[in-house]
Amino acid sequence: MHVTRMLCAASLTSMAFAGAHAAAQDMRPPVASACVTSPYGPRRQVGPHAPAAFHNGIDLRAPAGGAVYAVADGQVAGIRRRGAGGLEVAIRHNGPRGLTMTLYAHLGSVAPALAEGRWRVTAGEKIGVVGRSGVTYGTHLYFEAEVDGRRVDPAPLLGVQGCG
Repeated sequence: MHVTRMLCAASLTSMAFAGAHAAAQDMRPPVASACVTSPYGPRRQVGPHAPAAFHNGIDLRAPAGGAVYAVADGQVAGIRRRGAGGLEVAIRHNGPRGLTMTLYAHLGSVAPALAEGRWRVTAGEKIGVVGRSGVTYGTHLYFEAEVDGRRVDPAPLLGVQGCG
């Protein structure tokens, strides 16, 4: 499996972010029965050695081995293993409101076609499975989004709410 390619433009953590667009384009949740277990924004301490910080994405409840789907048509910008996020897939989407980048992290594996180098994905296509790679305190999918270079709360883009 080839998981080391990553375009510099896909590095979501290196860009300046703020705000949210209600709908960058038609997007669907990346996991079945999605609900938010940890929201975007200031975060409480989640572990004995993890300081409080800003959560740049959302955690979505999902079972280990559950399918992860592309939220919209797009181009794979990269697949890599990186620190806290573990195995990640980044996808670039061109929509009516501009460029949207999405990041799917803590994956258990990526779909074979992506691992073999396929770059195009369609909305709803399986891109991987939920795992516990990286630093995580439970099985879930971590999901980030940015619209036109600005990190945003992905929950409104996906139409998902808290689990409680």
